[in-house]
Amino acid sequence: MREQERALTTTHIVNWIKRHQADWLCFYVARKSPSAGYQSLLSLLQRFCHRHGFSRQRPGKNKQSQGALVEVCDKFAVEFHREYRGFGPEAIYNVYETGFHYDMPPKYIWSARGGDAKISTGEKHSLGMTAIFTVRANGDKLQILFVIRGAPGGRIETSELPLFPRGHVYAVQQKALMGNTMWNYYLRTLLANNLSDHSVVLLDNLASHVNDDTYRIVHDELGSQLCPIPPNATSICQPLDVGVMAPFKRYLRDAWLTEEMIDGEDGDDFDTPTAGQKRLAMVKRAIVAWDHVSPVDIRRSFEKALAVPTNTE
Repeated sequence: MREQERALTTTHIVNWIKRHQADWLCFYVARKSPSAGYQSLLSLLQRFCHRHGFSRQRPGKNKQSQGALVEVCDKFAVEFHREYRGFGPEAIYNVYETGFHYDMPPKYIWSARGGDAKISTGEKHSLGMTAIFTVRANGDKLQILFVIRGAPGGRIETSELPLFPRGHVYAVQQKALMGNTMWNYYLRTLLANNLSDHSVVLLDNLASHVNDDTYRIVHDELGSQLCPIPPNATSICQPLDVGVMAPFKRYLRDAWLTEEMIDGEDGDDFDTPTAGQKRLAMVKRAIVAWDHVSPVDIRRSFEKALAVPTNTE
C-alpha cells in the first residue's frame, strides 16, 4: 500500500487479519479479557510495525506522485548540468527560507489518572522569526539572515540587536515574514557581499522569490544566473531541503535540550521569559544548530538533488 502512496493504518492491518487470519484472531482475542482485546492487539501491531521498519507519521499529500517527482528531478538535473556545466561548486548557491518558533503549543499533556485535561489558558506559538540560509555546493555556509518581527528603528533594533551574536545579519520589520522588500535587501546585501563573480543561484519557485525584480537584481546588479527549481518539487530538487534542513532541525532540538533554562521576570520555573529573552535564545539556538551542519552534509545534499546523470546526451 505504501509503495502506491496509499494510507496504511492499524485498521487496515486488522482488516487484513480478519480477512486472512480469522482463526488466529479469534484465538488471540479469546485469551484476553473482554475489555482488553482491542488494546492488546493494537499494541501488538504497533510493536510489529516498529520491528519491521515502519514509523508512525502524519499523512501528507504530494501534489505529484513520488514517481513523477523523481522524473521531474532527473530532468531538472540533466538541464542544470547542461546549462551550467561551466560553473564550479564554489559558484553554485542554494537559498532556503524557513520560519521557526521559540516553543510549540502542546498537542498532548500529562494529566493525573482519572483527572481531566483542562488548562487555564490556551497556548499559541509565543514568538516566531524567519531565517534565510545560504550555502555553496562546495560545502561553504554563509551567514544567516534573521528576520525579526518588530518596529523598524524601534527598541528591538536599537537595544537588542547590538547584543546578538556577531557574524550574522539581523533585520527588523513589521512582520517576521520574507516580503519583497526584505527579499531584495537580502539579495543586495548578504548575498551580494558573498557572491563569487558569475555564479548560479538556485531558488525555490515561490512568487516572492522568483519574479522580475529578482531576475533583474541577480542578472543585472550581481552579474549572475538565477535557476528556479521546478514548482512543487523542492522536497526532491532543492539541496537544502533534501539533505540539510532535517539534520539542522535535529540539531535545533538538541540545542534546546542543552541550553540553560530561562527564568521569567518573577524567577518562577514555569514563568514565561520575556520576548527579548526568547528572541536572543532563538537566535543562539539557530546559530549553534547551523554550526553543527557539516560541509559534508551540504556537499552530499547537492550531489543528491542534482545527481550527475550517467548520460547527458
